[in-house]
Amino acid sequence: MTSRERVLAAIRHQMPDRVPMDFGGTAMSQANPEFLRQMRLALGLKLPSDRDDGGSWVDEAIQMYLGTDLRFVPLNPPLAVLKDIDPAAYLKALEAKERSQAAPKDIKTTAVKHDFYLAGKSYDEIKAIAPNPPPPPKYLDWIISRAKSCRESGYATTFWVSSGFFEIGCAMRGYDQFAMDLLCETDIVKAIFDRLLVEKLSQIESIIKPLANYIDIFCFGDDFGMQNAPFMSPQTFDEIIKPYFDRHYGAVHKAAPESFLFHHSCGSVYRLLDSMIDMGVDILNPIQPLAAEMEPERLKAKGGRLCFHGGIDLQELLPFGRPEEVRSEVERQKHVLGEGGGYICAPAHALPDDVPVENILAMFGKL
Repeated sequence: MTSRERVLAAIRHQMPDRVPMDFGGTAMSQANPEFLRQMRLALGLKLPSDRDDGGSWVDEAIQMYLGTDLRFVPLNPPLAVLKDIDPAAYLKALEAKERSQAAPKDIKTTAVKHDFYLAGKSYDEIKAIAPNPPPPPKYLDWIISRAKSCRESGYATTFWVSSGFFEIGCAMRGYDQFAMDLLCETDIVKAIFDRLLVEKLSQIESIIKPLANYIDIFCFGDDFGMQNAPFMSPQTFDEIIKPYFDRHYGAVHKAAPESFLFHHSCGSVYRLLDSMIDMGVDILNPIQPLAAEMEPERLKAKGGRLCFHGGIDLQELLPFGRPEEVRSEVERQKHVLGEGGGYICAPAHALPDDVPVENILAMFGKL
């Protein structure tokens, strides 16, 4: 099997020749720049010409060494590529990067969000704000070229499209206020979601349709879960949030019927799985195994047609475990979640810099 055939078989719940493996093949399985520097050092590799020092896009040489099966197609080329295809934009981006690096860092403004665009606004004020659809991709030709190249090399392709309704609502109103809105001000929630839906449906025309013939997996995200439970009850989810995903994800499937839909949600989302399947999710990521009710046996029994992506613990195992413990857990997850297909093995989120390189090598059978 080629890597692409292997991934597509797993998504379709057919048993591939082996469980597909991913590291850096999606926006949610990339790595901290410092980790990538350490990985290059361990493998004797240099920074490749199409990657930025300080970027999180995993090197092709690293992916080939590990034997991974998915390839990420970015919305925007890294600076190392941009300098050749758009020199003016490269110089502008380089200047912005240098200004950002020179600016004093204040943890209150760089790490903690405290300014919410719609905080305190009334229903009428929110309703009066017109949708603002994002512009079409500036480098669509480059995106398609990258996707074609990955496909021709035998890999499954992924493309990150957008975040979802709930977390954007929280980012606009603040988590505390938006949580209260879900219970007490549902008209405000729907006014925000109505605006977001218009913007997201516009992406169907500008992103999904032009890329439908080149992308195997369109990726979206909305964090519904905390460590111990979903942010909201299943009833609230079904009554207020799910109808918007039904329309959005339904439109995605209609525009790209041969592609699959990947949804990222951290935390405990077991109680929402039936609804997520119904709204059109094909692949669930990141499968945070230490969150409540997210044990692989429970998920596999409940998953139905869901394919699971991730599952290798990033809270304790990968940063603090021993290589032999990593190998053992990878085999366990493959055995449980990979039975009969339906699993793509990957770390349960993008790697921070505290994960030892040897644990990733162990995960991929290279140590």
